[in-house]
Amino acid sequence: MSQKSGANVIRSIFELLVLLLALGVIFGGLALVVLLSPWSQTVLDKLLAYDIRFAIELLAFLAIAAIIVILSALVVYAKNIVHSALYLLGSFAGVAALYISLNAPFVGVAQILVYIGAVGVLILFAVMLTRKTIMEESHGEI
Repeated sequence: MSQKSGANVIRSIFELLVLLLALGVIFGGLALVVLLSPWSQTVLDKLLAYDIRFAIELLAFLAIAAIIVILSALVVYAKNIVHSALYLLGSFAGVAALYISLNAPFVGVAQILVYIGAVGVLILFAVMLTRKTIMEESHGEI
């Protein structure tokens, strides 16, 4: 039993390292594209000019983006499907926050109404009803 659990722990650590490496390659490539883009000099000039509002907006954007990435990874790796659905709703809320912070309030509110309100509730009800039906059929109760 301990060999299986040890192998599972090693496998989980390996999968996590592969995920982190893939994310590092993706975000490293994106950072390289951003640094080589023509507007990166404008960003650096604004940061060097101590434009506090720009720095605060940039930090807020990066924080929301990090939350979205973390919640999206949790959607994939959650063992409980209800938790996975709740993480998905959290990532939808993060995307709505990004839209609102980027001065697109209509798209942000539409994201909240359509994805969180409708699709999220639909997913949760489907999971709850499906799990109950499967449990009843497996136990022989009608």
